[in-house]
Amino acid sequence: MEKLVDEKGLIQWGIYSDPVERVNYEDYRLETPMGLKIPAGLKKFLANQFHFIGVIGPDMIIGIGVVDLKYLSNAFFYVFDRKTGTITESKKLVPLSSSILIDPCPEKPRSVFKGKGLTIEITGDSIKATGKGVVLDIAMDSSAARPLRICTRAGYRGWVYTQKTSPLNIKGSLTAKGIKKDISSPDYMALSDWTCGFMRRETCWNWAASAFTMGDGRSLGMNLSCGVNETSFTENVFWINGHMNKVDTVNFIFDKDSLDSPWHIKSADKKVDLVFKPEASRGENINALLIKSRFTQLFGVFEGKLLTKAGEVIAINDCPGFAEDHFARW
Repeated sequence: MEKLVDEKGLIQWGIYSDPVERVNYEDYRLETPMGLKIPAGLKKFLANQFHFIGVIGPDMIIGIGVVDLKYLSNAFFYVFDRKTGTITESKKLVPLSSSILIDPCPEKPRSVFKGKGLTIEITGDSIKATGKGVVLDIAMDSSAARPLRICTRAGYRGWVYTQKTSPLNIKGSLTAKGIKKDISSPDYMALSDWTCGFMRRETCWNWAASAFTMGDGRSLGMNLSCGVNETSFTENVFWINGHMNKVDTVNFIFDKDSLDSPWHIKSADKKVDLVFKPEASRGENINALLIKSRFTQLFGVFEGKLLTKAGEVIAINDCPGFAEDHFARW
């Protein structure tokens, strides 16, 4: 598919097996709920985009993200040392979008942030990030990956396109305090979350994800979510050795007053039954004039089982990854 939005300014909702070369959101026929056409100049500023890369391994979990809300841009680069429990993070929140670029091309992405003390460049085959005394330089190989591409309604007139890819093989290094550490597969694997659309102004979600090499040598990728992208379709999926297993709706059972307690994550079709045990977390609370955000991203391990479409029960043990609890008013 060359473009997501067709010549009439419309979208065909659903899950796409073919690549989506360009998410041409500015061509969408955006209207108010009462049918008033949104001017082209304003429409551009109503779209949100973000690109997140997670790198997961036995000693470290790394996150790199760029977020473009048009009137505000945000970027972060952090390293969680699983052995010491410390998090080294660089992040920037700047007005407008002058410091950020996210090309609307998920198959050949280029997402860039340039700020004082933080630079990030994510492409389809590499990640380069420099933060607080930390430099990440890795190459990514997506040749064996099969992304989940999905577009669903968001509210009455909006929509969200998201492309989730996991796991990705990587090769490179992380340099911190003059010490260079190898960050390469199969010990370290990566996942990618590329998202764009006219999202609900007020939304919330829970999310869990991993990219991991299991004890038997097979690769595991996982993306589970509730709260967004669930209108007629879901973005829930796991991959075993690159083979995609689609999952129905997922329930996240956890104590909102004690996020560091274990989470139970299970799907309606019984393909997913996991417990997530947090090790550490990072977060932020923003209560500004236009935006509000209550965000907690946790690092930890998954235990439990997955059921493939072929009927195989996969035991999940000591699998590192992410979980998230997020409320946002864009």
